[in-house]
Amino acid sequence: MLSRSAALPSIVIVGGGAGGLELATRLGRQLGLRHKARIVLVDGSPTHIWKPLLHEVATGALNTGEDEVNYFAHGYRNGYEFEFGYMQALDRRRRTIQLAAIHGHDGELLSPAREVGYDWLVLAVGAEANDFGTPGVREHAMQLNTPTDAERLRHRLLELSFKCSSGQQADLNIAIVGGGATGVELAAELNHTVREMHVYGARLQPAQVHISVIEGGERVLAAAPPSLSAYAQEQLAARHVRVLTNSRVAAVTAAGVELHDGSQVAADITVWAAGVKAPSWLAALDGLAVNGINQLQVDERLRCAGQDAIYALGDCAACDGGNGRPLPATAQVAHQQAQWLAAELAQRLREQQAAPFVFKPQGMMVSLGKHTAVGSLAAIVGPKRDYYVEGRGAKLIYASLYRMHQAAVHGWLLAMLLFIGDKLRRVAKPALKLH
Repeated sequence: MLSRSAALPSIVIVGGGAGGLELATRLGRQLGLRHKARIVLVDGSPTHIWKPLLHEVATGALNTGEDEVNYFAHGYRNGYEFEFGYMQALDRRRRTIQLAAIHGHDGELLSPAREVGYDWLVLAVGAEANDFGTPGVREHAMQLNTPTDAERLRHRLLELSFKCSSGQQADLNIAIVGGGATGVELAAELNHTVREMHVYGARLQPAQVHISVIEGGERVLAAAPPSLSAYAQEQLAARHVRVLTNSRVAAVTAAGVELHDGSQVAADITVWAAGVKAPSWLAALDGLAVNGINQLQVDERLRCAGQDAIYALGDCAACDGGNGRPLPATAQVAHQQAQWLAAELAQRLREQQAAPFVFKPQGMMVSLGKHTAVGSLAAIVGPKRDYYVEGRGAKLIYASLYRMHQAAVHGWLLAMLLFIGDKLRRVAKPALKLH
């Protein structure tokens, strides 16, 4: 067990997603490398991949082996320590968290359950799919919340594509439940992937693949202005993606999706992208308050309700957006919270405080395939209004978001080298990972 009596104060961050990794990186560089604090990042996976790009992992457009970040190596370079394991309990009185035992692929015990002490604790464990109690989702639907989910979907897509190519199956039907950013981006990327497979010689014809997006609301991208939703739906229709709005799901079966009006959408692959909730184990932590979807209740300083030494950020935190509603579960929110919290914790080491956290919306961007995107950009100066963008220009802006994340994690020099490396790899390798 790590002791709080250690020479350096200890800041423990649980969760290495976009927010957690950026926070660990900032604190590691500011405090860890300068021996002002001990920064510890805890995660149950040894590597990180940027979650907004999981739809590209699922279609083979992004290779996790080349784009993932190894926490051990990254921590060594950036001044933080990495603890491999899943958090399972919290002891507020003793200021410790407990990590579950780690087992190898063959079941061999690699590390027993252990404790990690903290002076300040940050919970950044992200979110998982919310099936809203819909029958059959757990048994018959795939998800897109982790790299493992994305790889499972990619392998299933390749298997069924091969069956169609070999004549064992006439058509490939894919149903995506949820018309938010994840569902729309996945539908567009799947359409592009099928066409790329045909270019590479697969006998699977694009006309054999039928993709449906099922949305319970009146339009896809409900968080976007109506004009952007309409553009996205037009682009999907141009790609022969069927969009079913005002369609509530009654159940998911092995044969597809049953709707409340009694109709059915046939599906060999069903992907559930209809909503998220925080992990259920957060509700069982030592005295921490959560909302109806297990998000930790936090104040304007991102402190868990009634706690002074425990913070939460990102998808697992219910932070008031100023309108009485929690901020959305987006990478943009997690990035700003990580940036603010790095300054707050550095200030607390000096027994000072930063100004309360205020989210500044920067707009939204949604990819619609290889060459186009749609989105809105908030004005940085001048009148407060949104500027709408679409097409290839919007796609360039969308692609830059990942490069900005890489810069936050690696620094601009290394981010530029990674960008050049990506371009060079695409010259020598196929555009899709086909194995």
